[in-house]
Amino acid sequence: MRSLQDLQVFVLVPRSAVPKERRVLKGKLVCKRKRDDAGKVTRYKVRYVAKGYAQQPGIDFTKTTAPTARLESFRSILHLAASLNWDIQHFDIKTAFLHGVLPDDETAYMEQPPGFETSGKETWVMRLMKSIYGMRQASRRWNQTFHQAVLGWGFQRVPCEWCVYVRHTTTGTVIFAVHVDDIFSIANPPEENTRFRNLLRSQWDISDLGPIKFALGIGVERNANEISLSQTSFIDRIVVQFGQTDAHSVDTPMVAGLQLRRPDKSAPTPPEIQTWSTRTPYRELVGSLNYIAVATRPDIAYAVGRLSSFLDCYREEHWAAAIRVLRYLKSTRTLCLVLGGPRSPSLSGYSDADYANCKDTSQSVSGYCYSLGLGVISWRSRKQRTVADSTCYAEYTALHETSREGIFLRQLLDSLAFPCRGSTPIHCDNDAATRLAEDQVLHSEVKHIRVKLHTIRDYIAFGDVRVLRVRSEDNLADILTKPLGRVDFLRLRGYLGLRVRRSSDQEDC
Repeated sequence: MRSLQDLQVFVLVPRSAVPKERRVLKGKLVCKRKRDDAGKVTRYKVRYVAKGYAQQPGIDFTKTTAPTARLESFRSILHLAASLNWDIQHFDIKTAFLHGVLPDDETAYMEQPPGFETSGKETWVMRLMKSIYGMRQASRRWNQTFHQAVLGWGFQRVPCEWCVYVRHTTTGTVIFAVHVDDIFSIANPPEENTRFRNLLRSQWDISDLGPIKFALGIGVERNANEISLSQTSFIDRIVVQFGQTDAHSVDTPMVAGLQLRRPDKSAPTPPEIQTWSTRTPYRELVGSLNYIAVATRPDIAYAVGRLSSFLDCYREEHWAAAIRVLRYLKSTRTLCLVLGGPRSPSLSGYSDADYANCKDTSQSVSGYCYSLGLGVISWRSRKQRTVADSTCYAEYTALHETSREGIFLRQLLDSLAFPCRGSTPIHCDNDAATRLAEDQVLHSEVKHIRVKLHTIRDYIAFGDVRVLRVRSEDNLADILTKPLGRVDFLRLRGYLGLRVRRSSDQEDC
């Protein structure tokens, strides 16, 4: 309440002053434990949060969208800093949403917290001048307030990534990414980060967390010109949560050749299956695995993608497959994604597809990954939207998706003043798809392919990308399209940049 008052978030007005079309929102106290990289509680935090679900669209708010930094951008920035030996700092804006200024047409009214009413004005309500946690437009208002402030400091927003900013001056360069109220800043020389910190302090109350160690649930450790990302504490937490503390380890996240199927939804579900589904936390487990897969562990991306296909119809075999992924993570909890390296950053990609991978829909699975040198900064494994009628079609579709991500990464690096020299190589293990991307061949066999997939030809003609032939056993993206045997899986996992932590005597990230 003192924070709300100090930041002039509200003024008290009589209840009769509330317009008829406005609802007076109710609130609740939300208690949260803040943890460090080892999972230990560092402080207890309480917020008075609005029950925003009662807000009326078009009356209480108009738009709610607010950007956040992509994990690909986060990893790219860390890779550049490690490879170039730049300074990396981590800042946090305290009570960020309480700084978002509400426009006149979005002014809201809210009940005073029970037990904290102002003496003599117990029946009055709070007229909110700024956003408050729980309001549906709060994140958007904070982002716009923050954006206007940093523009005034001379920063420019990256056109393809609205939560990454850069500033070049005669004294140096600062690049930072913002995720709601977390800011990750790299600078050369380090004094530029000091100047940036002072600018933040001049506008808001911040927490100076020093060199980045733990952010977005990801542990970060720097060693020379390499930087390691891991989620060991999060893995340990979900191992306990889902009762796998004493589970045996496995070498791969999914059995080689495993084919999971959807149950027949036209047939009635037996009562015992319904009861089992209700009490089995399959969705919670897959959701936890998904964040690990997209943040630091590309080696489980395919398995999690397949498990996500059964969120509405899971059975015991799907649950067993999800538990196997968790057992694999338990046995490889110390694996880190290592980025950076001594070489200059150079963007390259790998593309692959597994034809008709899904036996229920006959859809293929696409996979791609990109690297700037050591370790991958971007990856994806997902089922293709349409059914391909040939291996060439499936591989060509995967090339199209891979090239789009490549164009984004090129734009990002160019905006950060690290332009890619020449075209970006994309490695593909299918001759027909490679030839089709470079020229209009096999016309009678591919004339039905959607026009949008041929945009890769334009990228090649413009010199943005080039498709190179690679052997199937050397295609890194192969691990993202199908369950592999132990030998092939471990070999490709190493190529992705996943390593066991070097310092075993240190506390895990």
